[in-house]
Amino acid sequence: MKNILLPTDFSSNSLNAIHYAIALFNKTPCNFYLLNVFKIPYLTNEALLENDASQLAKMESDLYNSSQMGMEEIVKKLKIKVKSYHQFKLLSDYNLFMNSVKNFIKEKSIDLIIMGTKGATGAKEMFMGSNTGDVIMKTNCNVLAVPENASFNIPKEITFPTDFKIPYKKEDLDQLVEISEIYQSNIRVLLFDNKEFLDEEQKINKKALHNYLKKMEHSYHTLTNTDFEEALNCFTQSRGNIDMIAIIAKHYNFFQRLFFKPKVEALSFHTKIPLLVLHKNK
Repeated sequence: MKNILLPTDFSSNSLNAIHYAIALFNKTPCNFYLLNVFKIPYLTNEALLENDASQLAKMESDLYNSSQMGMEEIVKKLKIKVKSYHQFKLLSDYNLFMNSVKNFIKEKSIDLIIMGTKGATGAKEMFMGSNTGDVIMKTNCNVLAVPENASFNIPKEITFPTDFKIPYKKEDLDQLVEISEIYQSNIRVLLFDNKEFLDEEQKINKKALHNYLKKMEHSYHTLTNTDFEEALNCFTQSRGNIDMIAIIAKHYNFFQRLFFKPKVEALSFHTKIPLLVLHKNK
């Protein structure tokens, strides 16, 4: 069984990510762990003094029950679409969000986290202080970030940006390969490099990547546009049918160039194309 963590705060973007997850792994046996992290609303020292331990415990219990009821309602609404090989497990946790996620990644042997991002500024918010950005940057678990405006489309084409400057191992690409095999996806390996020719290290890494992808349809494309984010945007628009972008988390230079510029809000692919972030297996 595949173990997938689905954090939810009951917002529309988190619910959209849950629907996307179910559709993406429609034919795959999965344990879906719905996680709602809550905490007692901020109390001043004076307020804390006025509340004894039993009252605070009751507040926590009430929040726990509310959290469970909210997730039960989500599952109830999904019942028509749920397969017998999809198991939903509800996790309500009184904790800090990142502490909770890290704990459950280990405790539940999570293979993939699927989370939602918000609307038109989803890319900027994803990587600048949001929960999704924190999960991507502060854990070693693969993450699929689903924009609020994204509808599920069979991933016929998956773009894989790279500069061939980091060595790949089979384990690093397992999630990408799994999705590609399920849907017979075409992987478009997109090289960004200002040099005319690959150096020896890049050639070795490209050959290794080619060997890992040899059983599936894939092709290589080169973009020399120095403006990486605009080039990627143009590529996704010109293809017209890019349904997912996958990237190795170690490409931090790509992240910085993609998500830390003000004009990122104008890039259309951020608002509708899910981003699969693959962490190098340690």
